[in-house]
Amino acid sequence: METVINRFVLLNPPSVFEGILFFLLLILVLYGSFRSTKHLAGSKKRATLISLHLLSFLLIIFILFNPGFKVEHYKEEKRNLAVLVDSTWSMNLPGDRDGNVRTEKVKNYLEQNNDFLSQMEKNFYVEYFFFDQELKPTSLDSILKNEPLGTKTKIGKVLEELIDKKNKGGLDVAIIISDGADNDGSTNMYDRLKGIDLIINTVSPVTVDSMNDVWIDDIISSEVAFLRYPFSIEVVIKTSRPENFKIPVTLYKEDKLMSIKEASINPESKEARVKFEINPLSLGRKIYTVYIPVLSEELITENNQKSFFTDVIINKIRVLHVAGSPSWDVKFLRKALKRNPNIDLVSFFILRDPSDLVFASERELSLIPFPVNEIFSKELDTFDVVIFQNFHFQPYGIFGFHLKNLKDYVSKDGGAFLMIGGSNSFNSGDYGRTLISDILPVELDYLPTTLSETISNQEFHPELTAIGKNHPITRIVPNKDENERHWKKMPELEGLNIVQGLNQSAMSLLKTPDGQPILAIENVDFGKVAAFMSDSSWKWNFVLGSEGNVSPHYEKFWNRLLLWFLNDPELKDIRVKTDKPIYNPGENAKIEISTLGDDLNNQKALPLLIYPNGMENEIELEKTSYNRLIGKVQVGGSGIHKISVNPGTDSSLYNDLNVSETIFIVEPPENEVRGPTANNNILQSLAERTGGKYITTDDRLENLKIDTSKKKTITGYKTMRFWDNPLTFVVLLGLLSSEWLLRRRWGLK
Repeated sequence: METVINRFVLLNPPSVFEGILFFLLLILVLYGSFRSTKHLAGSKKRATLISLHLLSFLLIIFILFNPGFKVEHYKEEKRNLAVLVDSTWSMNLPGDRDGNVRTEKVKNYLEQNNDFLSQMEKNFYVEYFFFDQELKPTSLDSILKNEPLGTKTKIGKVLEELIDKKNKGGLDVAIIISDGADNDGSTNMYDRLKGIDLIINTVSPVTVDSMNDVWIDDIISSEVAFLRYPFSIEVVIKTSRPENFKIPVTLYKEDKLMSIKEASINPESKEARVKFEINPLSLGRKIYTVYIPVLSEELITENNQKSFFTDVIINKIRVLHVAGSPSWDVKFLRKALKRNPNIDLVSFFILRDPSDLVFASERELSLIPFPVNEIFSKELDTFDVVIFQNFHFQPYGIFGFHLKNLKDYVSKDGGAFLMIGGSNSFNSGDYGRTLISDILPVELDYLPTTLSETISNQEFHPELTAIGKNHPITRIVPNKDENERHWKKMPELEGLNIVQGLNQSAMSLLKTPDGQPILAIENVDFGKVAAFMSDSSWKWNFVLGSEGNVSPHYEKFWNRLLLWFLNDPELKDIRVKTDKPIYNPGENAKIEISTLGDDLNNQKALPLLIYPNGMENEIELEKTSYNRLIGKVQVGGSGIHKISVNPGTDSSLYNDLNVSETIFIVEPPENEVRGPTANNNILQSLAERTGGKYITTDDRLENLKIDTSKKKTITGYKTMRFWDNPLTFVVLLGLLSSEWLLRRRWGLK
């Protein structure tokens, strides 16, 4: 429908300065007219000349303003309405005292007002949008099915996009449905609305006046830590409650309780800070979670816990090496350990027994005294690995409580212990009667025995066990078949400590031809232990070793044993990693799986995503190279997720290294759950400043301020200027000539 409207316009409207100037000229013209006609007799004549003079001046000024008529052609059409629905994560939080989720309240609200929306679609060109950090076109059906997963609410940025649509003629009125939890930090949000003729109505699903909330605002921690080096974290707790109160703060490592402390909230700052100290005892990614209890009348519980990660790496492997007597075995092992730049070696080399008969003073014979109490009572937990090599504990003042400390160091503190054979080790060293026998992977005889019953002096060739053929400790060559060939070429060993067999959970990696264990390993609670039942491994040093150097096989064997003690991920045949350690719910995690040299076609790797509730989901991967697979998987709800890859070997053979794993955190975006995460004041201000109206989901949409009349769009216009009409010139000429003739006739100049 088109309409025509004629209206008077000034094509050259004066500015403020020009208006003042014309007004002053008008006063000056009036003053001149009065002054020039003051000698004229008769008031009618005087009034006539002044009127003609004033009319002439006004007509000239009028012509300068370029007046005319503008004939405009309008087309009436429907207005443009935009409905914006918040799709950020905070919409998953409760919006009322009954715990109803905000996004569900919005969906129900739109369904209840479906008739109104249908009427709006008849009267308006309606567009639907999601928004978080920007506008995203959608439909009403999609809104009713959507799960809000946006990571940040930027209302200021959304307003910029609305203004841009308004300036382009594509928007007349908007409805914003949101909790107002803006976390953009924009200070000039409202300044952007100045001079913009855009009505914004706002609807909030948060129908409570205030929210009492206590939340974990931040955890200050390092993303990298060193093994057995304690580090501190600081937990920042904030609240919207004004009173002073105390609250317990609990620290967990995955599902293990680490510590509990009490925080006292300062009523002025409404904040408390708590510090924890953590001593990482194993390598790899560690995930910790801090919890605070949910208080009464607290609606939001999602921010009462927060997880963080730390990647634990090796600074240096700190090794305590105690050797009982000089030997070739001790010499070459110490040499191999000292060659490794990643090992910090503390070695005690026992040159004599305290019971030896000598004819010299103690000062002349001892370099330093053996600091038993210092080591086994104070400094033990500073070492990553403790090695007893052909060492008899009794002559050196090592008592039962010292050995108990060593046992606790392994089983409780996650330490590692290695015993190497000789005439003073295992049964020969009377360890069967000590607490050390509880943690060794081999069974010892409790009763004292003769040396001939505890040591065999025969030569034998070491053989890989079924487990040893696959275990990374004995993988001195990457290729499995080649590795077995190299072990068959290793020199024979001489001398074997005789034990009563393996513990039930221990594993033998090397054995004698008649099945006696040579190398046995075991996980003991939180720690690891190994036993090497011979003192002649030094012979392996001459395999591929040049003169004066350590053999690469000999060195690699002992180094890989130390790495196994630390559970180093580098020992894994299959490695798995994700592109980042923290994800938001619904985000896609990128997975990469690789092998060390072997073709993945030879591996039966089965990658699984394990959810916090224990459910498993197989991950589909794409092969990008002979030893690399990549893929992605959508993560679920909050919690610690694990990706586990089984290399396809018999899991019953060795449970500690048959599976490669990595863990990551899934939790809501911290900006979306930090604090009460609702701000109806922003929504109220937006509506007031733009001429709209603010309501909640308890009100009807009909209450919004929406003009349903059609808008008029100019389709064309025509301008007719007065100056284009000759009559204007005739009138001006008539006024000027009439004044001139009358002045002459009445005797004026």
